[in-house]
Amino acid sequence: MANLIRTDHHQHLPKKRKRGESRVFRLKTFGETGHPAEMNELSFRDNLGKLLEFGHFESSGLMGSWSFQLEVNRNPNPLYVLLFVVEEPIEASLNLRCNHCQYVGWENQMICNKKYHFVIPSKETMAAFLKLEGGSYAFPEKESLLHLVELQGHVLHGFFHSNGFGHLLSLNGIETGSDLTGHQVMDLWDRLCAGLKARKIGLNDASHKKGMELRLLHGVAKGEPWFGRWGYRFGSGTYGVTQKIYEKAIESVRNIPLCLLNHHLTSQSQDTPILLSKYQSLSTDPLITLSDLFRFMLHLHSRLPRDNYMNNTRNQIISIDSANCRWSQKRIQMAIKVVIESLKRVEYRWISRQEVRDAARNYIGDTGLLDFVLKSLGNQVVGNYLVRRSLNPVKKVLEYCLEDISNLLPSSNNELITPQNQNSMGKMTTNGHNKITRGQVMKDMFYFYKHILMDYKGVLCPTGGILNQIGMASRAILDAKYFIKEYHYIRDTSTKTLHLDGGDKLGIFCTIARKYHHHHNNEIAMPPQECIVVNKDATLSEVYVEAERVFRDIYWELRDVVVESVADGQREITRVDGQREITRVDEMVTLMNGTKGLVLEGNIGMMMNVEVMKCYENDNKKKVKRIECECGAKEEDGERMVCCDICEVWQHTRCVGVQHNEEVPRIFLCQSCDQHLIPLSFLP
Repeated sequence: MANLIRTDHHQHLPKKRKRGESRVFRLKTFGETGHPAEMNELSFRDNLGKLLEFGHFESSGLMGSWSFQLEVNRNPNPLYVLLFVVEEPIEASLNLRCNHCQYVGWENQMICNKKYHFVIPSKETMAAFLKLEGGSYAFPEKESLLHLVELQGHVLHGFFHSNGFGHLLSLNGIETGSDLTGHQVMDLWDRLCAGLKARKIGLNDASHKKGMELRLLHGVAKGEPWFGRWGYRFGSGTYGVTQKIYEKAIESVRNIPLCLLNHHLTSQSQDTPILLSKYQSLSTDPLITLSDLFRFMLHLHSRLPRDNYMNNTRNQIISIDSANCRWSQKRIQMAIKVVIESLKRVEYRWISRQEVRDAARNYIGDTGLLDFVLKSLGNQVVGNYLVRRSLNPVKKVLEYCLEDISNLLPSSNNELITPQNQNSMGKMTTNGHNKITRGQVMKDMFYFYKHILMDYKGVLCPTGGILNQIGMASRAILDAKYFIKEYHYIRDTSTKTLHLDGGDKLGIFCTIARKYHHHHNNEIAMPPQECIVVNKDATLSEVYVEAERVFRDIYWELRDVVVESVADGQREITRVDGQREITRVDEMVTLMNGTKGLVLEGNIGMMMNVEVMKCYENDNKKKVKRIECECGAKEEDGERMVCCDICEVWQHTRCVGVQHNEEVPRIFLCQSCDQHLIPLSFLP
């Protein structure tokens, strides 16, 4: 990715930056407060504005774009990636409504004015984007920027609506050719969401590894999807899967006893019980349930070196840099061997530094050399051993201990060495070693995944039984695809006014309830509250004006809203003793104590009202679509559907037996209509 970095020096930079000076930000901290911006405002839009001040402004016109050069590694090989932020106004969008919001359960959200796409292109998507530009690094206007966000396969692609709700669309790690790991990319995205004060983020979990869906693998192992590490929880399911069904499926699969599973598998396949026994022997803790098995395998896989990493540490003495000392490497290696043998003789007990030194002096007379080696050996791996060094909290002296880690180090063939071995008949012997590599663990994990978790078609157990039950539960887990994380936002309903700038300003959380013309029958939810900031002695009229400015900037439906009053249910907070009308906001704040924020009433213009009506009429037409699938689904969930040509009821293609690789039939009859058709056998 480093060869894709632009070197344009004519940049629009923040005031603190000199013109032409290049800015590079550390990937590891980017998005935290102060890295690069002090994102301490109360609203998403204000924090985003602060962040973009540090970006290189790439284009103008209808769509704006900013770029940030992020440093992944500095030494020994510098590595950089580009993060783009692309502003997409509603005028450039193909659809007013966001399909991602609908599938994750936010279909009642107001339409926002803008989306902000955060994109780290992959090598392939960057090459495709530059090809659109004729191989030039000159950045385009509206059309090509749309191409950038529409390309598939980015290392990172997520976007925010202007009200702080967002979606993570793409995340690709090293296995897809990225220079970043999946954890690095996800950590960056999570820091950005938290720092910008996003409200909620949704995602469609399609993460997979080596042919295994991670939401199933991690669901069984850890009780949550891979994204659960960052706080994502069940949002909505497909094929009629609810949160209750999902949680029950997770619990039922995780708690399957391995002894029961082993009993059923023995008569079906000899390989599976042998593999189960192997990993039970590898684990120092008992593996009782299916969850224990997969969790241990994931942990074991993470600790083994990669298969292409040639590790020769089993017969290797560590190399200590002798450039800054007076001893040769040969003498240093000899001293290391003597220290290791001295520690072996005490049978892996903790002994003081002085005791180690005294024992080694029988063979090495140079005390300076011994002191140098003891200092360098602390917590280092030497051959099959880890030399531990620790300060005794009672005696206040340094102590050393030797730990045998031969069961954690790869052999000369890069295999894990364990004290036990399993022969071809599955019997345990004490001679030899049981060898296993990282690749073998992944291969075995896939075997268990395929033949235990995914056997819902009865491959091993055609007559049903526990495997089919596991498979059905696994299918329900896989059908739970949409996950949500709610980020920190001020939710304390008793604190809806804040004193800012030393008490000179007030932050008031409010929303706007729209008034409609008499022909409007839709009941539409109010937008979430936003914090508006006014002077502490501001009048209510000034509050109205500031609320209009904020909500007009965020929502397409409120572009010309005019706030007229406080909502009917809160009129009492604008009067003193029910008589005198309050005109200053600081007087109203006292009466607002304990309320859930300020609700204002506003009206939108006639022309905008017509546009909004058209949009909601189209929504109503979509809702007329009858969805009655046998899986229980009543709404669209993003999965492919087919409509019956007689009753016009929509069902999932999977539920009616149409495979994903098959085309939807031109003429389709549901089972009910097909059964009620009168056979016309008299026709030729």
